[in-house]
Amino acid sequence: MGSVSKKIVLFLVLCFVCGLFLGPAALADPGEKQMSNRQTCNRLSRQIDHFEGTVLKMAEERDDALWQESTEKHAAHLRSRRASLCPKYAEEERLLAKARAEAERVQKAMMTAAKGAAKYFSGGWY
Repeated sequence: MGSVSKKIVLFLVLCFVCGLFLGPAALADPGEKQMSNRQTCNRLSRQIDHFEGTVLKMAEERDDALWQESTEKHAAHLRSRRASLCPKYAEEERLLAKARAEAERVQKAMMTAAKGAAKYFSGGWY
């Protein structure tokens, strides 16, 4: 194998590497516009409304706990993404997270109180 075959192999490798880097840019439509921040925020809001309204309701009607849980997780993911991209929703998400943490704290306190009351009123049997 001479220098000609080495040049051909080098040329093919170079074409392959260029294709990896320039391929996606060449396939993109040059007239395609990027969405503005407002459009992105509106799209995320519509997706959240769809998953929390329609899809979650279907999961509850079919009594599918796994589908319901995954839909709630997806909606939470969309909320956090919207909060990171849209400043007007960031404060709302922060307040909701604070309220969720407070509700969990109150629920734990009530469970502790209920267990103590059950033990007291049952004379230590429970």
